[in-house]
Amino acid sequence: MRKRTETGKAGTGTRNGLARVAPAALLLVLAASSARTADKVTWKRVADAMLKIDNRPAKVWSLYHAEKDKKDHRLLLQIGTRYLMIDTKLRFITEYDPATFEKKGEAYEMEREAKGVKAIATDDWVLRDVGTSYLIHTQLKEEGRVLEIQLPKMPDFRNVLW
Repeated sequence: MRKRTETGKAGTGTRNGLARVAPAALLLVLAASSARTADKVTWKRVADAMLKIDNRPAKVWSLYHAEKDKKDHRLLLQIGTRYLMIDTKLRFITEYDPATFEKKGEAYEMEREAKGVKAIATDDWVLRDVGTSYLIHTQLKEEGRVLEIQLPKMPDFRNVLW
């Protein structure tokens, strides 16, 4: 026969109940904290990239790629205070508000669900492997500007030793 507790109910093993609730609560806290970090995209600088605007080198610019992103065909181009998201798979360029990005050292962070301010009409896309780099060439219709980006390729040394 079970002993009655101070509340008058039979003891049902509160220790067992706490043992079940504590791990579940811990899992909820961990899931919530990982969901907060998963809601952001981190953009890392692309080293040794080259940018030309109207066949002249650009002066103030930076190029970024998304770190640990399934959409590895997206690039973030910063020209002065302008942020352009270049999607090479869809051949689409979107302009973003600078307030969308948060500076974290050399990188930028943005909300994964952030929406662009406006789509930029483009024409004459060229995406090509040119030996030591990849070439992205397009024309911005409204502005009449031609963008040309060269992304360096990592050398493939897999067959060098064999």
